[in-house]
Amino acid sequence: MRLTARLATLAGVLAAPFAQAQTSPQSVADFYRGKTINIVVGTDAGGTYDQSARMMARGLQRRIPGNPNVTVQNMGGANGIPAFNHVYNVAPRDGTSIGAATRLSPYEPLMGNANARYDVSKLRWLGSTASEVGVSMAWHTAPHKRAEDIFTRELVVGATVPGGDTYVYPYALNRLLGAKYKIITGYPAQDPIGLAMERGEVQGSGSWSWSNIPHSHADWLKEKKIAILFQLGLEKHPDLPDVPLPTEFAKTDEQRDVLTLLMGMKKFGYPFFIAPGVPRERADALAKAFDDVLEEPEFLAEAKTQGRPFGMTRGGEMAALITKSYALPKETIDRAREILNVK
Repeated sequence: MRLTARLATLAGVLAAPFAQAQTSPQSVADFYRGKTINIVVGTDAGGTYDQSARMMARGLQRRIPGNPNVTVQNMGGANGIPAFNHVYNVAPRDGTSIGAATRLSPYEPLMGNANARYDVSKLRWLGSTASEVGVSMAWHTAPHKRAEDIFTRELVVGATVPGGDTYVYPYALNRLLGAKYKIITGYPAQDPIGLAMERGEVQGSGSWSWSNIPHSHADWLKEKKIAILFQLGLEKHPDLPDVPLPTEFAKTDEQRDVLTLLMGMKKFGYPFFIAPGVPRERADALAKAFDDVLEEPEFLAEAKTQGRPFGMTRGGEMAALITKSYALPKETIDRAREILNVK
C-alpha cells in the first residue's frame, strides 16, 4: 500500500504540468471573455494600414480564446511613431492592446530617431499581413519611361513629409545613386498625390504601394497612364518580373549594403506587435491566433481582394530579420542614418 501511495503521489506530481497546460487555454479564454482588444493603427482611417488592421481585427475576433471584441483605433501622424510609443509606454500591458505599426517604425530607433521611445528587442512581434513592394512611377505625360531616365532627367514627385515612405525612398535614391527626383512635400496621403499627378501638378510618385494600384487605380494600368520605373523591395513582386530593383544600379558594396537595409524596411508591409510585459500565456494565445488568421480561407480571400496576399510573415521570422538589421556593421548603419537625416 505504501508503494502504491508513493506511486500515486509521484503520478500526481508528474501530471501537474500537463494539467496546468490543459487549463491554461481556459484561463486565457476566461480573461478575454467579455473584454475588448484595441488595435492601435499608426495612420489615419481609410488607408492600406487601416484596411489591414480592420481585416486582422475581424479574424482575431474569431480566433482568440474567449472571442473578445476587437476594435481599431487610429492614431495617425509622425510616421506612426506616436502610436508605437502609446502601445509600448502607455497602453495596458495585459494583452488588450495590439500595435499596428507602419513599416518604417521598427527601424526608427536604428536610424537614431530620438522620438522613437521603444526597444524593438523587448517587444513581441505577431507578424505582418503582407510584404509591401513599393513602386516609383511616372505619369504618362512625363518623358520618363524606364529606370535609366531618372538619372538623366528631373522628375517632379509628390510626397507627404520628410521621413515617410513617399519621401525617404526617392531621397535615398538621389543621395545614393544620383537619381534626379525633385520632391514636393505637403500632401496628406498617397491618394492626394495621385490626384496631383492626374491634374499635372506633379509628374509622378517616388514610392507608391504596388498593392494599392491594381485595387484602387486599375485604370492607370489598363489605360497605360503610368510608367513604373523601379520596384522598391528586396525581391521582385510576381506581378513585376521585368521592373528593376534599385540594388541593380548599385556600383559599390556600400551602396548595395545601404540599399539592402533601406529596401528591407519594405519586407514587413503591415507589422503587428504587443508590448513587453504581457503575460506569457496571453502573448502566446495572441501569436497563435494571428498565425491561425493568416491561414484562414476567409482572411486569404479578403486579402486577395485588397491585393495583399503576398509575403505574409510570422512573428518569429520578423523578429529574426529585424535583429539581423540591427546587427549590421556600424559603417552601414551610419551611412543609412546619414542618408535618412532629412531636413
